[in-house]
Amino acid sequence: MDHVEPTKLCQEFADILDSTPGVINNVCIATRSRTNIHPTVLGREANSFMFVPQAFSFENIDREGRALCLGETVILQEEINPFISELRRRDIKVTAVHNHWLFDSPRLYYMHFESIDPPLSFASKLSRAMEVLTTRNVFGESESCEDCIHEEKWDHSQHRRMKPNPSRLQHLCEDFNDILGGTMHSLENGQCIVMKSRLNIKPTVLGRRGRSFLLIPQMFTFESISRDGRALCSGETVILQEEINPFIRKLQDHGILVTAVHNHWLFDHPRLMFMHWVAIDKPRNFARKVSDALDVLTTSTVRPTRMDK
Repeated sequence: MDHVEPTKLCQEFADILDSTPGVINNVCIATRSRTNIHPTVLGREANSFMFVPQAFSFENIDREGRALCLGETVILQEEINPFISELRRRDIKVTAVHNHWLFDSPRLYYMHFESIDPPLSFASKLSRAMEVLTTRNVFGESESCEDCIHEEKWDHSQHRRMKPNPSRLQHLCEDFNDILGGTMHSLENGQCIVMKSRLNIKPTVLGRRGRSFLLIPQMFTFESISRDGRALCSGETVILQEEINPFIRKLQDHGILVTAVHNHWLFDHPRLMFMHWVAIDKPRNFARKVSDALDVLTTSTVRPTRMDK
């Protein structure tokens, strides 16, 4: 886990994007959630950063002050083409538009984009482009979940709010992190998020080396835990092309639903693919299954080949 304070430039970058600055893999990353979107996945509330993210990074600044700048956002169907137009108008390359999940409401899409730009210029252009995204509240349809434990749930019979045991959830989140070998984790509003990076993969994008978490992520979450101990559990990983089918096989053997396999970026070497998956399961069980599946992924150093270059 990085214990590095964001630089002044990183803070300014995040401020323009109304985001929280951070440093992962010695790379500035600014993050926020689209909290006006309230989706459900498999009938359960899916409010964690995994489902409603906005994330932006810059790295590898050259002598002219230009950097490899990356971004992604969750996006609604009706916003896709207006936002694409705004990005293209500002010479930001749109690199992918796709789903990450299945059985989601409203239908969630995700857009990824990149450019070589001065960081503050990229942030300013992006901030203006995002003005086309709605700020109204958008809610998904959910199945009845009488026994779901939320951070605060109204008990009509007792006329009081019920809260889950915070220490129990914290312990559960720590176990979830330990099983998955995370380098950082957090628990907020009943949402446990575990993160680590596949640092053995050394990609380039647009000819520049990259270590941004957006390029080499592994992220796992659980949320909307119910009284039977089962939760909405989800995961994503960067993955090499030759690893895709062995990893899918392991996830499916464990009864985990694979929801997407695709690229996020263009002009990347080696070719980076990304996989997303979801299950309703007890968090520790889910973590053990995913940990077993992750064993098929190489730990060898992977760099661009001469052919890639």
